[in-house]
Amino acid sequence: MKKTIAILLLIYPLFVFCQQKGDISPTYFESSDFLETPTYKATVDYCKELEEKSKMVNMVSIGESARGKDIPMLIIDKDFYTNPISIKKSGRVVVLIQACVHPGEPDGKDAGFMLIRDLIFKKKNIELLDDITILFIPIFNVDGHERWGAHNRINQNGPKEMGWRTTAANYNLNRDYLKADAIEMKHWLKMYNKWNPDFLFDCHTTDGADYQYAITYSLETSGNMDLEQSKWLETKYIQQVEPKMDSLGYPIFPYVIFKSWHDPRSGLINYVSPIKLMNGYAAARNRGCMLIETHMLKPYKTRVFATYELIMESLKIFKKEKFTLQFLNKRADESMVSKEFFNAPFPIKFVPSGDSIMTTFKGVHYDVDKSDLTGGNWFKYDNTRNENFSIPYYRALKVESQVTLPYAYVIPPEITFVGELLDIHKIEYFRTKADITIPGEVTVFDKIELSGNSSEGRQTVKSQINSMYKQDVMIPKGSIIVPVSQLRLKLVAHMFEPDSPDSFLQWGFFNIYFEQKEYAESYVMEKMMREMMEKDPALKLEFETKIKNDTLFRDNQYGIYNWFYKKTPYWDKVFNVYPVIRVPEQITLDLLMTVKKGVFR
Repeated sequence: MKKTIAILLLIYPLFVFCQQKGDISPTYFESSDFLETPTYKATVDYCKELEEKSKMVNMVSIGESARGKDIPMLIIDKDFYTNPISIKKSGRVVVLIQACVHPGEPDGKDAGFMLIRDLIFKKKNIELLDDITILFIPIFNVDGHERWGAHNRINQNGPKEMGWRTTAANYNLNRDYLKADAIEMKHWLKMYNKWNPDFLFDCHTTDGADYQYAITYSLETSGNMDLEQSKWLETKYIQQVEPKMDSLGYPIFPYVIFKSWHDPRSGLINYVSPIKLMNGYAAARNRGCMLIETHMLKPYKTRVFATYELIMESLKIFKKEKFTLQFLNKRADESMVSKEFFNAPFPIKFVPSGDSIMTTFKGVHYDVDKSDLTGGNWFKYDNTRNENFSIPYYRALKVESQVTLPYAYVIPPEITFVGELLDIHKIEYFRTKADITIPGEVTVFDKIELSGNSSEGRQTVKSQINSMYKQDVMIPKGSIIVPVSQLRLKLVAHMFEPDSPDSFLQWGFFNIYFEQKEYAESYVMEKMMREMMEKDPALKLEFETKIKNDTLFRDNQYGIYNWFYKKTPYWDKVFNVYPVIRVPEQITLDLLMTVKKGVFR
């Protein structure tokens, strides 16, 4: 047996070599003296060359863009597997590397091509593929990538030409992971649900200030991920990769958000990524995601090689920590169907606690002058003079908003968009086949203000105050019932809890419920107001006090009519009432199951 193993070890490199069919071309980035990035066509051509010259590379399309272009993905597997079932059975870690969600930031595309080329054709760290399968999306936003030009990133130092930030339909895909408005995101979510990667890299280039770091990064370790996963990311992953990157000449630092924009001396603040972003979405799916933000003022060559080294060093850690990473992911997934979430508050919004620690920030010298054109601050950075600052880091976060999760959410059948989005995210639900009345929790908005401008084509909610009431609710036939205890628990909560920053309500999906549809005319209300006050002296006093103290109200004729109208039996009983009902008890969910139509999707 030992002899057989020894022979296999000897012939394996030869076996791998035989899978290669000739020399691979240098990447476009390398051929351009590290100054350029390939077009969509050149990118696809290089994907095809990698596939043609190695059986370990398989190119697939995850779907077509709005303009009909394929979104390419490479599957890198040492056994030539191309489906997740076989790869999961092999025990390998599945790592997704994604570039060009913002095509003006193509660093990850060029770094990914060099990394795959080096692993397979140069045999550099090829042993990593014994334990890791790589999924590589060189261009996610392919239509934006082909809005090609030299002037697409005003703050950025290269490459010579690049793509545009948004899709052809002007969607920013890195705001779309939960609401999934863009066709490209629908394809991506189908791919994600098929593969369920163990770890993700999201490659970007950042704006904001000048400093010494080649890369700033973000990992979700501040409360929105499983505690043990967060601990592993901090103690086993980042504590290994940070010093290694420093020794390679590419220092990295947590993602930079200054307390005062552009001003390092003001201190740094931390944050929890919202679900709309890739790293926030991954956290809600119990997966670690490294957000890579290369520094836009560094030369393009530096940025690409820094991305390359960070991913390569990370893969080495994943190989060494494979079993721990897989175990923690599995345990976090299993916890979604436990009862612990129903016995403790579920956090849905985090803010800085106000506490800080002092940290050393590797910046550059800068001066702040007053602009004679704008009157504002003009930050002048001098990257020839490195300067280390000792500054406060407001790393600690606190929970600003939390909820006790219900056992299910009920969405009436007229809310037609919900079913499609649940299907896209592969969330379990069922429909009722008959009317039924249940004890539920109803949310009423006491005050709501919509944003003055749209965001991603939607009029979002700027602020809101709501109250919750327990009452019997008639659930009509065909209603969608979404049990909370399921693998996608966190997604479900963030979709339907109105206070969640990325809930469907916050994104404006329910704005129509905040529109008043009936109004009272003067010739009706003038008489009715007087009759109401004559019958109710307390109402008369309330009105007179409001008139006295509220000048805006006093000068608003139809506002006064509406104030009285709200106090009549004619008022719309569902105005400002959230149509999503919470099911607070397991026994009520069991009751709904008795009128279930079909089975869980």
